[in-house]
Amino acid sequence: MQLLLNRLLTAVVFALVAAPAFAQKDNQRYEVGRRLIKFEVDFEGIKDPLILKGISERLKPLTFYFFSGQLDQCAKALDLARWNCKNQGDPSGIRTFADSLSLTSSRKIIELKEKLIECEIASVYPTKEKGLLKGRLYFSQIDGKEIRELALLSIEQLPHKVSADIQGLKQGEYQLVLELSSGEKVVGSHKVLFSLIGDKARLITEMRATKLKKDAPFWEAGKQNLTGLLGELLMGKKFEGDIPVKRLVESMGFLEKGLDAVDDKKGGEYLVAFPGRVAPLPVRIFIPACAKIAKVPVVVALHGAGATENMFFEAYGVGKVKTLCNDRGWMLVAPRNGITVDNLRMLIQELPIDPEQVIFIGHSMGAGQALGFTLNHSKEVKALGLMGGAGAVGKNQSLGNMPVFVGVGSEDFARSSVAKFSQEALKQPENKLVFKEYESIEHSSICQVCLPEMFDFFSMSLKK
Repeated sequence: MQLLLNRLLTAVVFALVAAPAFAQKDNQRYEVGRRLIKFEVDFEGIKDPLILKGISERLKPLTFYFFSGQLDQCAKALDLARWNCKNQGDPSGIRTFADSLSLTSSRKIIELKEKLIECEIASVYPTKEKGLLKGRLYFSQIDGKEIRELALLSIEQLPHKVSADIQGLKQGEYQLVLELSSGEKVVGSHKVLFSLIGDKARLITEMRATKLKKDAPFWEAGKQNLTGLLGELLMGKKFEGDIPVKRLVESMGFLEKGLDAVDDKKGGEYLVAFPGRVAPLPVRIFIPACAKIAKVPVVVALHGAGATENMFFEAYGVGKVKTLCNDRGWMLVAPRNGITVDNLRMLIQELPIDPEQVIFIGHSMGAGQALGFTLNHSKEVKALGLMGGAGAVGKNQSLGNMPVFVGVGSEDFARSSVAKFSQEALKQPENKLVFKEYESIEHSSICQVCLPEMFDFFSMSLKK
């Protein structure tokens, strides 16, 4: 009963607080996503218990900040945690000020004929100290190669508006970079991705006119999702991460050509969707190159509350799960709104998935969803992975001898409930559950830390 009450309370808090906060703070949500990825880059591979403890203390309030709509404090906590990946204590006042800034463009998709990008430098969260910063603004390609210096700025009063000249650039994906210096020392940098296109009307027409590989609900929902997403981006809507036009075009190419669009060496990553009653339900997939010649195992990844399908591709260790899947030749499927058994069967019908090799993983709320799906449809699932969350096994339910890996951090607010679930599950006869507690790890970083060990467990389980 207490577990049910906790779930209801979480749902009510999320519905009443998080949703309106996110709707009002799209740019802060984007900044939180950007800072999360920057943190995860520096966090990778850290083993020192003292360093991990300090980082954990910085991140512990993150979930509360997130669900109470304090996205500015989320951004600050992530910046401080990133600082402690390589340094002790607190950063200097001028470094904190530099980290607190953001670089925002008016839109993420810009026609070449517009000639200028309007940008703004502003504070994401307040800081006690504000000093004189010098800013160097330049364009770079996605690989980081600088291609044009634009301006040298003195940043004293905020917000600071600036125009960037795009004349002479070709269609494609670029980064606008702001490098911040105090004296002769670089103390921070911020970047924003944007897409340059020739003619938005033509792009819209071409996407709407695309002929699908197959006349079926799955493919049609994918097309509706892409055309709707393009419209939102053209109107200036911001998301928790960057969505380049190239990704939309490649996804539409997959809907048109099917597996023929998948790269023979690198595989392919696409935005698709399940049919929904009101609108398409977004799904992000990775298809390994080997799926072009044979059916492959699939990992269905369910994200935590308030997140989206992009978490498993761009966060949770800067998309570590995609790398782990690619290394093994497995497909990755990350739905935004959960998954039903009919959705899963639709995927198996439309994509080269081995129905005997379906793995479910989830983080936080997604872990509870993954567990619930597995208990209700155990014949559909080969193995299960739970991170920072779990649930309960009913009296008439059982995981049987299914391989299950459960990972939780010692500093995770969900630790006690996850440990209790694991203890009860380990009492079941013939269980194949592995429970691993990670020292000095909290809720938001558990995926990055435990995914490699979880996937090794899955690899061994599939061989048996």
